[in-house]
Amino acid sequence: MKHHFTAFFLIASLLCVYEVKGQIRLFGQIINKTTQKPISGASVQMLNSNVGTTSDSSGNYTLTVPSTGFNLRATAVGYYPKMRYFEPKKDTRYVFELAEEFKQLDEVTVKTNREDANVSSIEMSTLKLDTKSLRRIPVVFGEADIIKALLLQPGVSTVGEGAAGFNVRGGRTDQNLVLLDEMPLFSTSHLLGFFTNVNPDVVQDVTLYKAGIPAQYGGRLSSMMNINLKNGNPNKINYQAGAGNVSARLVAEGPLGKKLTFILGGRIAYPNWMIKRFPDNIRNSRAFFYDLNAKLRYQIGKNQQLTLSTYLNHDDFKFPDDTVYSWNAKAASLQWNAQLNDRLSLNAAAVYSDYAFQMEGIKEFYRFRFQSGITHKELKTNLIFVPSEAHRLDVGASMIRYDVAPGYRTRVDDESNINPKAIANEQAYEYSAYVSEEWNVARWLTVQAGLRYAAFALVGPKTVYNYEAGVPRTPETATESTQYSSGQKIQSYGGFEPRVSLRIGLSKMHSIKLSYNRTRQYLHLITNTTAISPADFWKLSDNYLPPQVADQYAAGYYLNLKDNVYEFSVEGYYKNISLLLEAKNGAILLLNPQLETALITARGLAYGVELSAKKNKGQFTGQVNYTYARTFIQSLSTFALEQINQGNWFPANYDKPHILNVAANLTLGRGWSMSSNFTYNTGRPAIYPDGNYSVAGYPLINYSRRNADRIPDYHRLDWAITKNTRQNKEQLRYSTWVFSLYNVYGRENPYSVYFARFNRITRAYQLAVFGSVVPALSWNYNF
Repeated sequence: MKHHFTAFFLIASLLCVYEVKGQIRLFGQIINKTTQKPISGASVQMLNSNVGTTSDSSGNYTLTVPSTGFNLRATAVGYYPKMRYFEPKKDTRYVFELAEEFKQLDEVTVKTNREDANVSSIEMSTLKLDTKSLRRIPVVFGEADIIKALLLQPGVSTVGEGAAGFNVRGGRTDQNLVLLDEMPLFSTSHLLGFFTNVNPDVVQDVTLYKAGIPAQYGGRLSSMMNINLKNGNPNKINYQAGAGNVSARLVAEGPLGKKLTFILGGRIAYPNWMIKRFPDNIRNSRAFFYDLNAKLRYQIGKNQQLTLSTYLNHDDFKFPDDTVYSWNAKAASLQWNAQLNDRLSLNAAAVYSDYAFQMEGIKEFYRFRFQSGITHKELKTNLIFVPSEAHRLDVGASMIRYDVAPGYRTRVDDESNINPKAIANEQAYEYSAYVSEEWNVARWLTVQAGLRYAAFALVGPKTVYNYEAGVPRTPETATESTQYSSGQKIQSYGGFEPRVSLRIGLSKMHSIKLSYNRTRQYLHLITNTTAISPADFWKLSDNYLPPQVADQYAAGYYLNLKDNVYEFSVEGYYKNISLLLEAKNGAILLLNPQLETALITARGLAYGVELSAKKNKGQFTGQVNYTYARTFIQSLSTFALEQINQGNWFPANYDKPHILNVAANLTLGRGWSMSSNFTYNTGRPAIYPDGNYSVAGYPLINYSRRNADRIPDYHRLDWAITKNTRQNKEQLRYSTWVFSLYNVYGRENPYSVYFARFNRITRAYQLAVFGSVVPALSWNYNF
């Protein structure tokens, strides 16, 4: 590992002194003319030539240009284009200030910033959202929501209504890396899955990679989501307030002097009156949540910025029984971005993220408190080198320290009959380095190749048990144990993760893209439930629980028509997943000091086809997305008693073969717009009884093979109408009213089906989260 880092820093040093002779550089930044905020993903194109590029996340661009005169055009979605004539004799810096297009009603789109990116970009299987698209999608309780918007896209699903987390292309919920201004989030939901736990009013944009994941990202198998927070307005202080059926929000932003800006956002919930509309077994529950975001950005000269982002959230939920659940997160990141010269930029970050869960039993004589959590501390850096318009080189490295508390239980008072119990904490380090090159080989061919190396080391203190060979691991087959001292290496893993993407341009209107990526994951979310539960806990890879590995192959065809008004795509993927963890039948996972005796390894297989058609411009916009996807799992134990489904393949809990989403948006004029979406998906797998029998006179139910049956299919229609009172772009005070109907025709979509035996008859019972239409009214005010 030492040699890998030596090579990396040698490359970085050479890049810093490398120069390309005899070429003129035109570089600079693309910014919003009004707010002075950088515009990422903007296109800079030399007219009547193939020379062009796009701006990075800080709005920076670099081109190699001739010394003869030429016209350069800068464009970005939502802005008026700007063109300027250049005749440079030396390296030149120029800042494009783009004026924002004013539309009384924003069209609902889910797309990349560059209009033709569907065809022209090397990226594939990538979804990008902006705040305008979020606000026009009808969702439960009437509030814009990141994950709910992504669930309308192909390849993204969830196990059910109100389930926390999301699944991407056959991946589990813990296999998604979610970064909020570089801060990893270990939970993405409020209110057990009904809300994303990031305030939409402070979000600048969202990018989700389903395949072709850049080499700089690792640590999760299935996807990477990057959520960028807004920078504060450098010119004046603005406020934005909002309220809906369940929560209220407030955002303030503005300058603090000439070089410092801020943005501060908060959200608080009052959902209890709405919970009374839920089914009988839920309506007596109580819930509460809040979240806070703050961001400071300091401009150090023209080419450097220092950014501090912080995040805090908290949830409480009390079920009708005697248990109270609460969980919270706190995170911070400090980022330094520097444009070292016209070809080289440097980004460095220090990151902290902490997630904690608490469960409290309040029943008399059985009062207890259970706690678990995980802490992530990280240092990382990356260099971006652009020697010419045909090449872009990225190199970087990171170091992560994990501290995991699997769980401990204590008595709340002396009268409690609960016995205290604690599982020893775990510590580990993860190191990584990567290099990635994007090469525009020809006008019709672009190649992106990257190589990432990640190494993991579990360290003490810890007690590791040894077990008899040739028999299943159980507490009874443990032979002895080994004690490891603090900082002593217990187990290490590592490996290369190649990433390759290829774009073949057939014309300006259509292209073919291919990608392959390998990913590794050293963290495991231990659960035996279908959806994420607050009681799930994180576990590090160790001697018996190895890291998960996935290989994904993807291919796609992309077509844009009528000046990018219409977008069409079809993508296929095939994914192999190794060393998954599955709970044994009847396993006890919580507070198990020998967790390796309750889990077995398995392998997964996922494949599918995704079809998408979009209309991006005009009075009527919309999209139709269809996904055919299958996900199967096979246990790998050599012992018959441990095998699941007798060692045969079985559908994963989140396997849904058919998913259809249709979204439509209509601009009515005078500030009015209307939107609607329809969703259909196959019911998720379930285990149904296939017979009854008696043991010593006691009637018992016999269940079928693992996930051999399915709950009924799911379908739902939502509708919303919006009124925007803004008349022109100079109007700073205006309101937006949204009235929505969720589940318009009141279908009782089943979340689960369970069985019970009464009077010698086995009956099925269906649980539906929403059994009727849910109206919502939300209001947003800018001033």
